[in-house]
Amino acid sequence: MIRSSLLIFSLADAILIRYKGVVSVEPTRPTDIPEAQFVLASASPRRRDLLAFLGPRYEVIASDAEERDDPVPSAVLTALPPFGLPRATHPSLLAWRKASHVAELAPGAVVLGADTIVVLGDVVLNKPRDPAHALQMLASLSGRVHTVYTGLCVIRKDEGGKMKDEAANDVLSVHPSSFILHPYQIWLDLVSSEVEIAPLSAGEIAAYVATGEPLDKAGAYGIQGLGGQLVRSVRGSYTAVVGLPLTNTHRLLRAAGVDNLRDPEQSYRRWLAQQGKEPLPWPPTLP
Repeated sequence: MIRSSLLIFSLADAILIRYKGVVSVEPTRPTDIPEAQFVLASASPRRRDLLAFLGPRYEVIASDAEERDDPVPSAVLTALPPFGLPRATHPSLLAWRKASHVAELAPGAVVLGADTIVVLGDVVLNKPRDPAHALQMLASLSGRVHTVYTGLCVIRKDEGGKMKDEAANDVLSVHPSSFILHPYQIWLDLVSSEVEIAPLSAGEIAAYVATGEPLDKAGAYGIQGLGGQLVRSVRGSYTAVVGLPLTNTHRLLRAAGVDNLRDPEQSYRRWLAQQGKEPLPWPPTLP
């Protein structure tokens, strides 16, 4: 469990919160974190929690860049993993927007961006506008299978255009979405998982919405919280549904030279135990 009570103080225009093993900075300027080595470009507490179980010390710089519509370099568009919905909703593109924005704020750091969307058929289910919208979303998901996509982007400063270690070469053999966009090396990935929601009565849906949990969650449910009780099965990566697929994240971070990473499967099991979800109520899923 990450604890945030150790130290809170003001630094220039930023508020710096030191966690146990984690440093969070938001918002910030490049001069605020010249020592940054590894940065998570996400304010999601769920991603922070999962990443902490992988072991590296990191800092957090939240970014709203996914809401912007700046031009995208052709190299990025070419490298995007296959995705059947409009490009503007591509989770890997949104992850790149976050990571590239933060990379400018933290020069020299390895930056990880992630974005998760929930898709039912060909409709993207974002965060509900209000409780009534959450009721509608959950009613549409009831008794059906939907897909959760999480896109990843890792960015590091290009050092002569050469991958430095064997881990990077391993990633290149599996992930063609690894490329140079001066002055950066960039890795992109996309993970999809199928989630089946149990048939829900109107009363069950209303009771869940009344907890308030669905209101800040894509698809109007949080699998790691009370919403997990609505889920009948997961096929694919469980942590991708939460927001950060541990196996894929581990692979890309190793390629980018991030050290002191724990085994993703063991990290997954420890995280499940902390969440009170071990053993799983359905067949074991991927980390």
